[in-house]
Formats: sequence, C-alpha cells, structure tokens
Amino acid sequence: YTIIWTFNDGNGNSTTANQTVIMDDITPPATPTIANVTGECTVTVTAPTTTDACSGTITGTSTDPLTYNTQGTYTITWTFNDGNGNSTTANQTVIVDDVTPPATPTIANATGECSVSVTAPTTTDACAGSITGTTTDPLTYNTQGTYTIIWTFNDGNGNSTTANQTVI
Repeated sequence: YTIIWTFNDGNGNSTTANQTVIMDDITPPATPTIANVTGECTVTVTAPTTTDACSGTITGTSTDPLTYNTQGTYTITWTFNDGNGNSTTANQTVIVDDVTPPATPTIANATGECSVSVTAPTTTDACAGSITGTTTDPLTYNTQGTYTIIWTFNDGNGNSTTANQTVI
C-alpha cells in the first residue's frame, strides 16, 4: 500500500512524501494437538479447528475419509490453510475397536421322545448384528438321557460368548 503524506508549515507551503506499507502474513496457523477418536463399530470425525494470528479460527481440511467402520487404527492428516499462503498439518488417530462380546442368549431346552435334533441358535452383537452359534457337539440325539450343547457366538472381532442348551 502507498500512503501519501502531506506536510504543511501553516504559511502556505506544503510538501508531500510517499510511504510504502507492506503487510505480509508469513506466520502459519498454530499446529493443534488433535485428540484420538475411538469407537467400537464405527467412528465419524468432525473437522478440527486451530487459530491463526491474521485469519482467526481455521477449520481443517482432509482428503482422508471421515467415517471408519472396519476394525483397525487409521490416521487422518488435517491441513490448516490461512488463505495467505501459509499452512500447517496435524495428524489425528482414529481407532475402531470392538471390545464388547455378543449378548449371551437364553436358549430353550430341546426335548423329544425318541430323538431330538437342534438347530443353531442366534444372538445379537452391537457391531456384527445377528450371529449364529457354532458348536462341536452333536446336533442330533437318539439315545435316552440329558445332554448339554455348548454354543459359541463369535462376533469376528475377537469377542465371543457361550451359552448352554440342555437336550432331553
């Protein structure tokens, strides 16, 4: 910018001088410390903000996904640009970690007179939805007696629960 200064001595004499003012933002925005975001089934993040001496509050931008629904640890790289040619980046860690086992179902007894065949029961899991039980025990019994089938419900993310079924 150019400022034109006029100097007047009060007696009808004046002179002018030009002053050049240069304003140049050379300081990047502050690099924020961004907290980790965790969730069991899915994680959706919102853009963080930082501050800049000239531009005020700046919202980060990223080309990385903002929603994660697969188990694992991810890194989002955020860029904070002040609009004056200065930018800074900061990373954010996103952790999707299912730590809750499936619900333990109550399984009804299976009874029969000559033989009994059972089908695999199901339960629910917050992340995996419906889960069908598995067992290494027989599914058909044709000898008189009382038996116990141990069912395992695995959510595929390292969590499982068991439930017993009585066969008479």
